[in-house]
Amino acid sequence: MSEFARELTDLIANVAADADDPGSVWGQVCELGLAGIGMPEDKGGSGGSLADLVVVVRELARAGLNTPIVEASTTSYAVDSVTGGEGYDTIVVVPELDVSSKAVTANFTQVPFADRAAGLVIVTTSSVVTVPLAGESVAVEPSRDIADLPGARVNLAGASAAHISGGPGVAQVIDRLALARSAALLGTAWGAYELTRKYVTEREQFGAPLVKIPAVSTALAQMAVRTRFAQSALDRATAACADAGTPEPHRFGAVSAARITAATAATLVARTSHQLHGAVGITAEYDLHRYTSKLWALRDADQSEFAYSRQLGARVRDEGEIELWESISA
Repeated sequence: MSEFARELTDLIANVAADADDPGSVWGQVCELGLAGIGMPEDKGGSGGSLADLVVVVRELARAGLNTPIVEASTTSYAVDSVTGGEGYDTIVVVPELDVSSKAVTANFTQVPFADRAAGLVIVTTSSVVTVPLAGESVAVEPSRDIADLPGARVNLAGASAAHISGGPGVAQVIDRLALARSAALLGTAWGAYELTRKYVTEREQFGAPLVKIPAVSTALAQMAVRTRFAQSALDRATAACADAGTPEPHRFGAVSAARITAATAATLVARTSHQLHGAVGITAEYDLHRYTSKLWALRDADQSEFAYSRQLGARVRDEGEIELWESISA
């Protein structure tokens, strides 16, 4: 980890320590310049590398803070510009949607943070377009997902759309979104793991901490190993996305591996942490459910683990195992 990454980690830890409400820190995140990490200063960003952005996304999630950092950072990358202040756009990936005209008609059942976003970036197999989330042709109905995170049902009835040209391509935007989502999953998994480790270390049964029970210590170790495995895949994917010379198949393979391993880790961590906590883990007063419900919500966000597995399998079938092996093996 670089010195700057350590500073970012400490800064976010301080933000979390001072936060009264996990969902009220976005203004402070923007004020500190964290929302613009990874984008050049001449485009409204705060500078820093893609690896630094991944650290920001991961650590915000690890601290249990609810922010639209994934959506805001990805849409800034897609349009090649950072929205000033606390404003941001959100994003959906809809491969089959036809957005060839200047007007879009579509219905999206759950768009993260759309109730507070200024615009919507729609990514299809061939285009990236932006739609302002205001006007008579746009209906936004606020809702909540299974993690109680804000979102909205968005109905577009001939809404005005602007096609983005000159920025990154469709594949690059999708890969960047998957990378950021993987970082959020990983951070949330670490948060759940750390809470579980603390619980089984402090909670005693028959005169000894729960962690002294072999089955408990083994389960805790499995959580750590699976999460570190996902971290390794995320590091490789970050390096692949940061290098402009990485061939598209290799970048896709690395990002898909990161997304799949993060989702797999999320499933194991959520299940095991509840098993080790018992009944206390589902109480409203205890923080575990805030992590595990996010793991369930995020693991299939944008495109599911199953969808990525199918796409990766199809690439291996069509392009050959040797072509993709290096990018998907950690």
